[in-house]
Order: sequence, then C-alpha cells, then structure tokens
Amino acid sequence: MARKSKKVDFVNVNDLPGGSGAQVPVPVKAVCYRAGLYARLSEETEANRERATVETQMELLRKFVAEREDMVIGKEYADISCTGTNFERPGFEAMVRDMRDGVIDCIVVKDLSRLGRDYVETGNYIERVFPFFGVRFIAVTDGYDSEKPGGELMMPLKNMVNELYVKDLSRKMRTAHRAYWRNGEYSSGAVPYGYVNVERRLYPDERVKGTVQEIFRLFLEGCSLKEIARQVSRKEMNPKAYKMLRFGHEVPEGFNTEWNYVTVRTILTNYAYVGASVHNRYKRVAGKQVKIPEEEWIVVEGTHEALVGRGDYEKVQKLLAGNAERFHSTHGENGYDHARFNLLGKKIVCADCGKVMGFRTEGARHDKKFYRCKTYLQSTHGSCTNHKVSLEDVNQAVFGTVAAHMRLCIEAEETVRRMNADDRNLRKYDFYGKEAERIRKELQRETEVKAGIFEDYRDGLIDEEQYAQISGQYAEKIRALTARLGEVQKARAEYSSRYCVDRNWKAVVEGCLDMQSLTREMVEAFVDKVAVHEGGDVEVYLKYDDVLEDLLRIRAEREAV
Repeated sequence: MARKSKKVDFVNVNDLPGGSGAQVPVPVKAVCYRAGLYARLSEETEANRERATVETQMELLRKFVAEREDMVIGKEYADISCTGTNFERPGFEAMVRDMRDGVIDCIVVKDLSRLGRDYVETGNYIERVFPFFGVRFIAVTDGYDSEKPGGELMMPLKNMVNELYVKDLSRKMRTAHRAYWRNGEYSSGAVPYGYVNVERRLYPDERVKGTVQEIFRLFLEGCSLKEIARQVSRKEMNPKAYKMLRFGHEVPEGFNTEWNYVTVRTILTNYAYVGASVHNRYKRVAGKQVKIPEEEWIVVEGTHEALVGRGDYEKVQKLLAGNAERFHSTHGENGYDHARFNLLGKKIVCADCGKVMGFRTEGARHDKKFYRCKTYLQSTHGSCTNHKVSLEDVNQAVFGTVAAHMRLCIEAEETVRRMNADDRNLRKYDFYGKEAERIRKELQRETEVKAGIFEDYRDGLIDEEQYAQISGQYAEKIRALTARLGEVQKARAEYSSRYCVDRNWKAVVEGCLDMQSLTREMVEAFVDKVAVHEGGDVEVYLKYDDVLEDLLRIRAEREAV
C-alpha cells in the first residue's frame, strides 16, 4: 500500500485562549474536489412529513466534507417543496449548470432519494451524466461513492426502492384524502376565493365573502362578465393578489390586481359556493395536470356554509348556458375556427406587457381578422393598451422577414463557398489543419504527463499538496488546449470549399423555399417570437438569426482580405 503523506501548518498557541507560545500542528487539506452539497425537501403535510429538514441535511453534508481530506465545500444547493419524481427543480438545475461550467466537480447528497425518486432518470444522472463531466457522486448515508468499487450493484436497487416508495406513498395519500372527503373535510386543493381552510374545514372569509355574493347579484341583474370585472376591480384586488396578502406576502410592484371576465366566470361556475365540496377533478399524467371527466368527480354536499343560494346558482348556470347557445348559433357548433387562421398561436405577444395577443374576428362572415392585447381585453382597459393589428399585416411582416432571411442565408453561403475555393483561402484551410494536428499532439503529451503525476502520487513519490498543485496546473493547460483546438477546428471548417451552414436550418429551408405565403410549418420552423407594438408595428424574432450572423461575418472577413 502506498504511503500517504500529510502536510501540516503550525499555529502559535498565544493566539488561542490561555496560550503559552508553543506551536501546535494544524492539518491543511490537499484539496482535490470542490463539492456541491445538495439537499431536497418534499412539501410537508400531515400525511407525508419528511423526517429531516433541509438544514439538517446540510449540517450532515458539511460535517461529512469537513472530515474528508480530499474535498472542500464549493457551493450549496437546496430545493424546498419539490418532489423527487422529476428533475425540474431550481436548486438542482443551478447545480447542474455549475457542474457543466466546472464550478464543482463532486456532488454530495444525504441519500439517493434526495437526488431523485425516478428510477430511470436518477440512474441516468449517476451512471452517465456525472461521469461524462468527470463529477464524483456521493450519497452519504447509503454509503455510495462513485470512486469506490461495488456501488454499481447497490445503486440501481436503491433507486428502484425509492421510486416504489413514491408510488406507494401516493396511493396511501389518495386513500387518506378520500377518507377525509367522505367526512366532509377539505384536505387538499386550492381553497375557493371567499373561504378559509381551518383544520380541514371551510369557513367564510369575512373580508371578501361579500365580493362573491356581489358577483352573483350583478350577473343576475344583467351585467356582463366584463362589466362585473370593472365594478369589482374598483373595490377589491383579484383573488391571486388577495391570496398573496392573506399569506403575508407583498404584492409585487406592477402586479396586475384587476379582475377580468375569466376570473368572474370561474367564480360564477364554482359549485363550492352552495356549500358543497368538489374533489378529484384533476390528476397528474407524465408530470402534467389533466382534467378528470365530470362523472368521476367526488361531490360531497353540505360540508360548509353556503355563500349563494342554490336557486340563484342554478339560475346563473342557465343564463351562462343560454349565452353559450347564442354564441354557437351565431358562430357554429364549435364556434369560429380561430386556429385555422391564427398561425402564430402563443408566439405573438404584446411588446409592452408580454401577454399573448388575442385573436379576434368581426363581421357576419368574420372577414375582418385581427390581434389585440389580451391584458387589454381581459382587464378594465387600464393595465395595457389595445395594440390592435390586422392578421394580414402580421402574416405579411412575418413571411417577408422569413423569406428575406432564407434568401440572404443562401446567397451568403454560396458566396462563402466560392471565396473559399480561392488559392489564398485554401492555404488558410491547410494552415488550420496543420495547427489542429499540432495541438492534438501537444494535448496528448500533456494528458500523458498528468496521468504520470497521478501515478507518482499513488506510489507516494509526491504528497497530496504537491499532487493537487501540479495536477491543477496541467488540468488548466489541458482545458486551454482543448478550447484552442475547438476554435481552430471551427475556423478550418469556415474555410472549407464545401462549407455548409447548420444542417437543420438547411433541411428546413429546402422544405419552405417554394412557399408563396406564411404557413404553420414556416412559423414552427423559423419563428421564435413576434412582438406587436402600440400603433401596429411588428417585430419578428427568428430561431436561426445566429446562422445568418455567422454567415455575414464570414463573408465580410473574406471580402476584407
């Protein structure tokens, strides 16, 4: 077994309480790893309460690293109220970014379940992603360390058990919730506006229950949904803003606190206001919320105090149904097919408020088609302005931009290829080829030297501090050479007489060259966003703008020679 050398520094004990002037050795770490500590806590409920808080997990991880001689804490990451069944978590994503940027080269968690409870995805990170980036992974209480042999057999089994645990827990929670519902308790789901949840029972919120009752009254008196939104906005902020205040949060500056007709309609169609609880309306499928058919809903009558009489509620539903029938009689059974003409969908937004533009038609034959700001349409017209623009103007602007972009790219590509066939540029191509080969050989030498340094450390010829210092120097050289090789290879490709732009872009262009007007395929392929300014000016952002920028840069460089 190779000798393990430790370096120590000395500290004067006069600097310590009761010191006498003697020197005592203090061990100094020879750092090899910069560890990222990661903790995760699922949402706490009475039915499912985690045993350890994030801070408890972090203390365990800090202690673990403090006792190690080969690592220090690089950064700490945490996710609170985040499930382990998917990896879309802010803390985890920040850690992965730092891993890719080289900020950390080791990840330490309390156990495998903190990393994730999805068997396949967790295994993919541990077995493929982390090794690809040269990152060491440690699960402290599970005794797993990717640098130690034997863990590859235990880890898949642990991940499978964690995933089964989640499924079993989910089943038990559903059973518990259904038991609460049968007893008239409100154990889960958003609390309807106008009520508060106290120990799984709904009680009227004295502060805003009158707002709910006023909305029903105004509608029965003949007010439109938009008019109700205007009147209520003068007195109360909308439910989303009110919820922030009720839970002790400040409403952000510029946050829209006004009501809109969508929220008003939601209030008018909520069966909870007659004193009944409606459960099991949604379920999660592949991470997305999906509505369950109405016949499968669980409705429990008389669970709390009603804010609206049942007779008034039923009158409101009949009036709403009548409005829908009149709409269908005017516009057809399925209404006007907006999707047929609105090719941009959610890609067209208001340049000022950022909201998706609403598509509208006018005239008996719907011959006038245009976009208007949805914030303007849904609010009391004070939060934003109209931003009205015709469908024809938008489509012409987008098609013209895409077509010009395609033509310019094709012309620039042909020009670059023609210039690259010149003798002077062919010599450049050869020069970059030789330079790339020289860097490859140097890179191979540096890599071999770095491997030899590790062998010296393993055999006890150098100590940990020397290994860390020398190895770090060579690692930096290797990184610099690798970056330089990439630059040279890119430059050589740009001087090729067979130079070609992004293949994906090329394939898309070939499928759209013969188009005479804007199509949905062109929008999906080229358009990133369309912003509409007040006054009707349209700004088009394309997905392949960087391709054109590179082409124009290369062409300008060739022409300048």
